[in-house]
Amino acid sequence: MIRSKIFISIASILAKQSLLVDLLMKASFDIIIVGAGTAGCLAAYAAAKEGLGKIALVDRKAKNQIGSKICGDGIGIKHIEFLESLGYPLRENGAVRNVIQMAHIISPDTKTDFSIPIQGQLAIIDRHKFGQILLNETINEHITLYDKSTLNSIERKGNVVEAKFTTNQAEPLILSAPLIIDGSGFNSKIREDFGIFDEYAKVKDDEQYYCYREICTLEGKVPEKYSDSAIFEFSYDITKGGYMWFFNRGGNEYNMGTGIPKTWIKDISPKKIFQVNMINRFQSSKTLNFGGGFVPTRHPIPTHVKDNIILIGDAGAIVNPLHGGGLGASLASGYIAGKIAAKVVPDQTVSEEDLWIYNQKVLEKYCLRYSILDFYRILLQNIPDAELNRALAEGYLPMDKIFYAREYEQLMQLSRKLGQIWTQLPNHRFNLLPNYIEKINQMTADYPTSPEGINSWQKDYSQIYSEYQSKIAIKK
Repeated sequence: MIRSKIFISIASILAKQSLLVDLLMKASFDIIIVGAGTAGCLAAYAAAKEGLGKIALVDRKAKNQIGSKICGDGIGIKHIEFLESLGYPLRENGAVRNVIQMAHIISPDTKTDFSIPIQGQLAIIDRHKFGQILLNETINEHITLYDKSTLNSIERKGNVVEAKFTTNQAEPLILSAPLIIDGSGFNSKIREDFGIFDEYAKVKDDEQYYCYREICTLEGKVPEKYSDSAIFEFSYDITKGGYMWFFNRGGNEYNMGTGIPKTWIKDISPKKIFQVNMINRFQSSKTLNFGGGFVPTRHPIPTHVKDNIILIGDAGAIVNPLHGGGLGASLASGYIAGKIAAKVVPDQTVSEEDLWIYNQKVLEKYCLRYSILDFYRILLQNIPDAELNRALAEGYLPMDKIFYAREYEQLMQLSRKLGQIWTQLPNHRFNLLPNYIEKINQMTADYPTSPEGINSWQKDYSQIYSEYQSKIAIKK
């Protein structure tokens, strides 16, 4: 009798534990945010502040690793100030390593150096510490974090989307919500793999860079131009249209790396470029951290929304095409998406039409300018060093002004002024460019006001870039 009671008691405990696990592995929310990086945290924060009460924030990494990422670690100081105004204690907790005073853009032959005083407008951050502060302050807004959870599939069921994640548990984690915000980064399965977004959203090999980066301490005497500076160097001979960067993190510590188009990774190694063309410039060094990864470098995808889905940050390829920098765009796009989510989710039925305002806001804030900068990226990927040296030295490719044309109208005004010079050059890479820039300018002015017009628009939009690329490309 005692043994029978014990067995009943054990069975009851096991049944309760099984029920508890089942409850933990299945849950419903107002929104599910995939990716707890910069974009995902800002989306969660904004949605919570706008009144959504049930928010899931899911990341494939362990909680204490969220924020670790291979990148240049540069972000505009205005973005730091914005985050601090929201309550993220970045500078007081040491997330900002240095505030850059100068930028240099240097020609392949090193004879032309565009030295640009930026007077403390660029911060170099400790990427992991930055990410951890964002994460911990965000989940304090009563947001549920699921770490070590990898997205496997999503399925629309009525008015909600059900997302399945692999975890370290035997059973999958199954979450459902009227809306998914995808901030999972460049390797977004939602954008690339699930058949939700079409070919125009996919990132081709020549539209992404493979980057290798090291954080180093440099010993001995370092040339003064590397101190408190951000340096960009372009060379087709070395990087095949990619770039090299040197960012001072304060004192003798540097974030240095190189990126090359993915089309070349079987032929050249970014790590070898780093070893042969970068670190050897200095007397000696000590590596603190190293790694590699891919970043998108392309014109903005035609739409970042589908029914029940918004793409933010790198998941939506919202990056500066010249160098793949996207921290500022990540936090802004996430914040915009979170505020929109809070307005549409209470209606329970979330359509592409409801979310279209996100496309329009991101277009105005970033994608107009990035749509033009992508032509400069295509040009730089397909211009021999001799031509680039001449263009930089003679001033008809003023990379300093192009890099720091912060507003779309400013960039268009500059491009039109340069176009008057380019059309007179006996160089098809330049004299074709003004016409294509004007075509894209007209296309973005006619961006569809609703989803109905996107199918025909995106075909013409993408064709403009393809045509220019095919006419100026250097053949392997």
